[in-house]
Order: sequence, then C-alpha cells, then structure tokens
Amino acid sequence: MTKIPMLSDAPAAERAREAEDVRELEGVREFGQAPGLEVARAPPRRIGAAATAIICVAVTSVSSYIFTNPEMPRIDPVIEFPWFIPIGPAFGFIWLVLTLSVVASFYLILRSSPDNKLRRLAIAAYVAELVMHTVWAWLLFARRLPTPSLYAVVLFVAVVIVAIWAAAHVDKRASLLLAPYLAWAIFAFVTTARIATGGAT
Repeated sequence: MTKIPMLSDAPAAERAREAEDVRELEGVREFGQAPGLEVARAPPRRIGAAATAIICVAVTSVSSYIFTNPEMPRIDPVIEFPWFIPIGPAFGFIWLVLTLSVVASFYLILRSSPDNKLRRLAIAAYVAELVMHTVWAWLLFARRLPTPSLYAVVLFVAVVIVAIWAAAHVDKRASLLLAPYLAWAIFAFVTTARIATGGAT
C-alpha cells in the first residue's frame, strides 16, 4: 500500500517546526547577550578612562599652575598674595596631591557603570569644575580682575560640591578623593575674597 507523504510525515514535520522555533528563540537570546551589545553598555576600558582623566586634568592643572604659582614669572607685575599662600616646594607638593586625587577620582567615575543615572551628571560636573578652575585662575592672576574672579570662584566651589554629591552616588571612593579639591576650592575662595576686598596684606 502506497503511503501518502503528507499524512505519514505530519508528526515529523510538526516536530521539525517546533525544533526550528526553539532554535530561533535561542538565537534571539544569544543575540541579546552578544559581546558587541554588552560592550555598548560597558564603561570605557582602563587605558581609555585613564588617558581621558589624565589629559583633562593635566590641561587644567598645568594652565592653572602657571596662573596661580606665586613664583611663576609673568610679564605683568605679580599680584599681591595674602600672607597664607604657600610658596616654594610646599606649593608644588600641594598641587601634585590635588592633581593626582582629581585624576584618580575622575578615572573611577569614567570606569563606573553606564547604567547609573547620575554618571553623566558626575562627568559633566567634573568637566565643569576643571573649566571653572582654569577660568578663575585666568581672571584673577592673568587678567588681574579680582571681582569677576570672585564670582568665578563661587561657581567653582558650587560645581565641586555638585561633583562630590554626584560622585557619592556613583562611586564613594571618587567622592572621597575629591575632598582635597574641595578644600582647595574653599581656600581659593578665601584667597580671592581677601584680594578682592584689598585685605591681602
């Protein structure tokens, strides 16, 4: 007796279709877990994060150091500094500590999970504080404008506080590493206020 293919192979065909559906579902799961998609949500690599942090902080640190260092020669007369400004090796040591602490803190933020909602705010605050640091130093020591620099340093302190707050919600180590920078920002505010009010001596 001749078998009818459509009837005799019906169970096998049904099983084949079910197996194909299972393979498609597994393929979707594997695609969703593909390395390429994970990389898209992953933080920058260590080298990239370190390079970004070092370059951003170094540019600000060098430019601000040139403006701020009491012993750095300039074309214009050196502004009269308050008596409590550190000079000599002490100034260089303090500047080195500040630079290294900010680099380490920024690195930790860049290496944090992109899924953290405050990561972008923290990065923006870090960039803003570096920019305001340079603007303050330029206004006060290069342009010799105490009053505008006083406004700039107030914004500088505010941005550092925001950066510490945002960093605390991303990586607490990063917020702790910013403590010396906040101390420096407050010191810069006191110094600028003394200069702006004529109380440098």
